[in-house]
Amino acid sequence: MNKNESFIDQIITNMSEKSNRNGTIAKRIEAADHETVANRIAIVWDDLGRERRVAKTESVRNGQKMRELTEKPEHMLSLIQQTMNNCCWSARTVINAGKSQDLANGLDFSQSIAEQAGNIASSRIVDVESTLMNDFSVLNELHSWLCSQMNYMADLDPLFLYAEKQEIEEGVWEHTHMCMDINDVLPILDEKIIELAEQGDTNITKFASTHVFGARQDAQQGAKQEAMPKEAGSRQDAKPSKKAARKVA
Repeated sequence: MNKNESFIDQIITNMSEKSNRNGTIAKRIEAADHETVANRIAIVWDDLGRERRVAKTESVRNGQKMRELTEKPEHMLSLIQQTMNNCCWSARTVINAGKSQDLANGLDFSQSIAEQAGNIASSRIVDVESTLMNDFSVLNELHSWLCSQMNYMADLDPLFLYAEKQEIEEGVWEHTHMCMDINDVLPILDEKIIELAEQGDTNITKFASTHVFGARQDAQQGAKQEAMPKEAGSRQDAKPSKKAARKVA
């Protein structure tokens, strides 16, 4: 029997700490009044739709252009896919923690990692995979329902266990990954970890070799020194001495 519950709640909490659009929506999901996270997502989708309808009505009544809404109901579909992607990342973290337990002294640190990833009681691969697929089942039903409610949109993507898109030309995006099996997802995430590490190393090397350390401090000191005589001169120009004033007279 699977001991685990879900990654989704913790994922939404983590997303709510971001300052991007998904972070703003995730904050609303966190604040929604329902015990189940999938229902909170659906509630926020409904709220966003209602807010847009109200904005349209107000614009017609006032004869003005409708105010811009930065978060829209359609954004929920990409948020759900991002949530599912992040669930995969969390699953990878828990699985790797279970593999790297310290067998030499009998200590198992995977439990704390699992708790950080969510309400996860077991780091066994079979349990983590079961939890991940349960999360997918919940989000897939939600995603499908939202798609049915927004059937005015064309070419809606299904929900994948893990999916990524890349912009091949301006405004044109194509899938680079569309995975439905955790065994296909994990190698992709491993490659991404390597890519991010290499990018980080490159940025550090570039900074170490090109940055002029102390330049900012020297510039600030120079600016202060330049400002001091200017201030003194301006005061003298603004207030001539009484002796000079008499000569002019």
